Amino acid sequence: MKTLLTVGLVAALFILLVSQWNALTSLSTPERLIAAGRHPIVGETAPGFDLQTLDGDRITLEDYAGRALIIGFWATWCQGCKKDFPVFETFVQTHDEKIGFLSICSEHSPEKAQEIVAEHGVTFPVLYDEGKVVARAYQPQSETARREVTAFPFVVIIDPGGTVIFAHVGIFATIERLVDLLAELGLPVDARGAQAGS
Repeated sequence: MKTLLTVGLVAALFILLVSQWNALTSLSTPERLIAAGRHPIVGETAPGFDLQTLDGDRITLEDYAGRALIIGFWATWCQGCKKDFPVFETFVQTHDEKIGFLSICSEHSPEKAQEIVAEHGVTFPVLYDEGKVVARAYQPQSETARREVTAFPFVVIIDPGGTVIFAHVGIFATIERLVDLLAELGLPVDARGAQAGS
């Protein structure tokens, strides 16, 4: 009897795994990346925001309507965050025609963020997120979470329709890794900086 029950459970588990595998393999690469996303924001409409840049300008999510957008969230205390600055700087200088980029600092003070930006020679737009309001909107917490955790560095990619199609905690390390990911998500960029197919 135990053997029959064990065989039945193994068979049921096998059928479940095969059905899940079939579901995942029938998806396109961007759909698979979204389905595999561990962040609850993936597949959702990007939360709107209206933030001030370190230079005093105001930028909203709506400013990028109809355009793909990468948002890099960072904190002044985060050493790993600063490792992506050269990657993002290169991206903005070579691939910003169709895919926008914003950097959002969510910790300490705008003055400290400005100091770090100047130290690293950053020229891309840096917004300041007082109280981590926007960072928290993009990293929604589970209702059962015992404490809130907002991770940095955190990168999201939003498609031209305003849906978050990728979210990642950690660094990219190279421009090639970022460009390859964009291609997997259906947002390829060519060597000249224009989005492929445009």
